[in-house]
Amino acid sequence: MLSLRSLCLLKVSSLQLSYEEDKVPSNLANELNKMKLFNGNFFGQEEYVYNTVEQIEHQAVKEQVLTIQYQGEGTWAFGICHKCDTCNGMCDGEGRCGKQPEKLQFVLEEKKTCDSDEVFDIL
Repeated sequence: MLSLRSLCLLKVSSLQLSYEEDKVPSNLANELNKMKLFNGNFFGQEEYVYNTVEQIEHQAVKEQVLTIQYQGEGTWAFGICHKCDTCNGMCDGEGRCGKQPEKLQFVLEEKKTCDSDEVFDIL
């Protein structure tokens, strides 16, 4: 759960309120500057070729969105969403198809270690 301080920083950042760095405490200015620099959505598109079971070659497009949100107090939230424009016939048997958007979210904290296996399992 986010602290009241983090919620206020996120609100100021989302409203793009101006502030004079020399008139606010330096730690608040640093936090707001990180938010201004890093927070956002980043879109990518990739074309690839795949073969069906019948060895027929197809082209497809995969779209991805990466969301980065510095939440203040050393907490970073990441979101990744991706989907393909066509089903590549290689659904994993667990009901997931490349055409269905897949969303992944995780939070990391600065200066805290995390098990890389946990992060890569998410990805």
